[in-house]
Amino acid sequence: MLKVENLSVTLGGKQIVQNIGFAAEAGTCLAILGRNGAGKTTLIRALGGLLPMRGKVWLENEEISALPPVCRGCKIGYVAQDLSALNGRLTVLELLVLAQNSHLAGWRAPPERVNTAAAILERFNIAALAHRMPLELSGGQRQMVGLALALVRNPTLLLLDEPTSALDMANQLHLLSTVRDYTAEHRIVTLMIVHDLNLVTRYADTALMLKDGAVAACGPVGEILTRESIADIYGVNCHIEAIPGGHRIIYPLAPMVG
Repeated sequence: MLKVENLSVTLGGKQIVQNIGFAAEAGTCLAILGRNGAGKTTLIRALGGLLPMRGKVWLENEEISALPPVCRGCKIGYVAQDLSALNGRLTVLELLVLAQNSHLAGWRAPPERVNTAAAILERFNIAALAHRMPLELSGGQRQMVGLALALVRNPTLLLLDEPTSALDMANQLHLLSTVRDYTAEHRIVTLMIVHDLNLVTRYADTALMLKDGAVAACGPVGEILTRESIADIYGVNCHIEAIPGGHRIIYPLAPMVG
């Protein structure tokens, strides 16, 4: 279980997120929602130890916010929006092997780590990229490789910052389906920033809605995503309709005036 209490981040003298608190159960995906500038990426980066923060974060009853960065990094997988900085001198397979070995001195890695790297490439249907260089890949391919890099170390907490932004429709569905299944199978906690609310209704269990850096609502997706909450957070009128399979579809109609 992930538990966050009174998390606040101040950057350049400005408070970006303030007193955020929520909990997420093992085996579930939580979507972080809100308009541009609401503090979503700041929250994700703070949880990953990439930004200074105040507050406390527990994972599996351990206060990870008090751990040294190296120890916290062993428990958290993080995929940023921009993966253009992936090491251009190593192949995708070499990056995945190195990711499993990053806490050790030296490059030497046992054969089973190569097998683990190859297996996760197969799981994401990107085995053909194993011997390619990151700079040769499209933005969508790098996004898939970034997710593989995050998961190859078996994290307990997975943080995804707009994981579908560079993907076509089929790969969006494939990636989120794989993330959802992996999360449930390995009993980890996944937090993901997603702008498409219809993907949220299909692949997230719970949602955290941010407004002006604070929590506006948190709970099961079916209870949180209502016409009223969408109007309040996004300033958009919408129609919500139930569809076969127990899901709902959200039709944005028009921005609200005034």
